Amino acid sequence: MANRDELEVLALRSKRLRVSWFPLVTLLAAGACGLAQPASAEIRQVGVGNETIAVEELGGSGPVVIFESGLGEPFDSFTEAAKSLSSCMRVVMYDRPGIGASGPRAASGPAMADDVAQGLHALIGKLGLPGPYVVVGHSLGGFYAQIFARRYPSDIAAVVLIDAASQFEPPGVFVSKVRPEPGSVAAAEEEGMRLGEATANSEPPFPPVPLIVLAATDHEMSADLEQLWQATQAKLPGLSPKGKLEVVSGAGHFIQTDRPDAVIAAVKEATRDAGLSVETCAP
Repeated sequence: MANRDELEVLALRSKRLRVSWFPLVTLLAAGACGLAQPASAEIRQVGVGNETIAVEELGGSGPVVIFESGLGEPFDSFTEAAKSLSSCMRVVMYDRPGIGASGPRAASGPAMADDVAQGLHALIGKLGLPGPYVVVGHSLGGFYAQIFARRYPSDIAAVVLIDAASQFEPPGVFVSKVRPEPGSVAAAEEEGMRLGEATANSEPPFPPVPLIVLAATDHEMSADLEQLWQATQAKLPGLSPKGKLEVVSGAGHFIQTDRPDAVIAAVKEATRDAGLSVETCAP
């Protein structure tokens, strides 16, 4: 039986192949915000406490959108959507400690969602980013985005969740049977997710901001398990009175690489619904 972590591993292994299947979508997404070219950028290292965080910023003006990646994942899966949005928004992508181009984790033990939220809040302060923010989270990053929104509601303009993990998952169903390497960041994040799911309902309430939930359809798993995953995703919009579900056909777990157009559209819609200007975006 497939599970969330296996979905992430399988999707990651096939991601480079799948990207090559969507050249037209990629080209359309690159121009979806208008004719302006996104600002050039490069990854830079930012010291936050006793950790070093790899950050890439694109775009020089407009509302700020922050991308949060999945379990053990670097931020590069968001590149196509980020480049398009950078012509009308200020885009921030980063690697959590121990992932991608960032330095190692300073802490040992489980990577807890509240610690991730606190780390992101500290990073935002270091970068001097003007709020409120549109936060976009994929898979486990979607759970982190939820906790960040609960912990820092005044910083949140809108949230977009991409095939996100949540406390609504039935216990044990989406738990990986393939254990991550002991001591790895993936293992720490998996353990933190398990502990975080159990305590999520004790967090402060989710803020009443625009919330768009994107649910993929093509996970290559049994019909029963797919139906259960869809039912789980359908509960997420209920976090906010302004929540809505959008089922994205033709996409696997990595919607941002299979259907970047869907992510771009959702971010722009959520931003507009939050009352923030995206005037330089195409209609």
